Amino acid sequence: MLEFLRARLKELLEQRAARKSELDEVLKAPSAEKRDLNEAEAAAFTEKRAAIQTLDTEIEEVRGRVEELEADEKREQAANELRAKYGAEKPAAPNEARKAGAQVNEPLTYQRGAGHSYFLDLARIEFNRGDGDGGLVEARERLRRHGDELRVEMPAREKRREEIARREMRGIDNLPEQYRASVFEKRVNPNRTDGQGGYFVPPLWLVDEYIDLPRYGRTTANLCRTMTLPSGTDSINLPKVATGTATGVQTADAGAVPSTDMTDTFVTAPVRTISGQQDVAIQLLDQSPISFDEVVFDDLIADYNMQLDLQVINGSGSSGQVTGILNTAGINSVTYTDATPTLPEMYPSFAQGASKVATGRKMPATAAVVIPSIWYWATAQLDTTNRPLITTLAAYNPAAVQDALASEGPVGMLALGLPVYLDGNVPSNLGAGTNETRVIEARFSDLYLWEGSMRTRVLQEVLSGTLQVRFQVYNYAAFMANRRPTSISVISGTGLIPTAGY
Repeated sequence: MLEFLRARLKELLEQRAARKSELDEVLKAPSAEKRDLNEAEAAAFTEKRAAIQTLDTEIEEVRGRVEELEADEKREQAANELRAKYGAEKPAAPNEARKAGAQVNEPLTYQRGAGHSYFLDLARIEFNRGDGDGGLVEARERLRRHGDELRVEMPAREKRREEIARREMRGIDNLPEQYRASVFEKRVNPNRTDGQGGYFVPPLWLVDEYIDLPRYGRTTANLCRTMTLPSGTDSINLPKVATGTATGVQTADAGAVPSTDMTDTFVTAPVRTISGQQDVAIQLLDQSPISFDEVVFDDLIADYNMQLDLQVINGSGSSGQVTGILNTAGINSVTYTDATPTLPEMYPSFAQGASKVATGRKMPATAAVVIPSIWYWATAQLDTTNRPLITTLAAYNPAAVQDALASEGPVGMLALGLPVYLDGNVPSNLGAGTNETRVIEARFSDLYLWEGSMRTRVLQEVLSGTLQVRFQVYNYAAFMANRRPTSISVISGTGLIPTAGY
């Protein structure tokens, strides 16, 4: 675990250094010319700075965990030296020490490269069968040790998550101290407290990988401001100013001073459950020569990430769904109607959407999200001399510049200074003809996404008639796009019907 965290910390620091270099590059020209940032530079500055702040939060969390484990390691080493010097008894086994409440730095039962399959051991116990890897006896013992380990690890982890969640809330529009205690509304009965069953909490390295590695499939969700959802949370309430104060010119000495009473309200984001499952034949469990935790978990997480992204984009707000961007009331709307769209005709709608964000939010948009078919159709558009309007190289007066090497990051930059991201989860069955897509332009740092810690279940009864076992994962999430709806512009219309062949 310690080596994994050290490697992750190194990776995060390298990412931060890269983002800092990009931020310095944005500031280079204004500093040299002794001027303020222009609109495009301001948008880039905001994006890079937000990325650095997100990395700083994660770096702080991982650094704290590394320091804790390193301190445990030093104490254990010192204790072992004293035992050797004074002939003390051999130290207790790791799990016995964990049960006694001591902190030890020993390998966990289920970790990367350990050779044991957490899911397979669960299935062995559920079906009361299986001879591999020590059979039922060793499977029970491993799960018992896993439960002992997590009874120590999970409370500390949940405490850290709670502290991180509170710290992240401090950066939300200078949220006043008196509001912080009431932001997270929790259930008492029934509750959603995580981590109560050691058997049903996945190995910590799997949880860490889920937290640390964003995967393609949740592009829009990753653009939002992501924060930690503490355990037991049912809804999140954030204050919002409904009516602001006012100032004005005093017409004369001793004249009346303008006065307007401030009023406020709350915006609520309910916590929703997102889950996925995979059915596996018993024969595969019995005969599998490998630990397939990674295979099952990766498949389920990929599905979870896609479902979360769909919720962020187009959640209905009912039937257990969050309210997604496209269904948020009060957002800016831009219509592009065109039976035979072209990029030059479409481009003003991009500028109009960005303008509405800047006008309503008083801050620029940070990104545009489109489906791949719209973007690649745009890259195929030519000028009157058959030159592409979107190029990978510097050109005279291009509509946009694309990044041919981009994968999960922006694929290009509109000439108005807005980075473009591709997300195949943006629907393309909207509009009167159920064949339109949408383009989302937003200041994504104003959109808040909270995620909890992933949980697992193993079920055998429901599929016992076909000799299968069902693995499930589930997580809690809350999404809030309606605190500042003017931060969002959505472009719609018949001009956004994807062209056949793309």
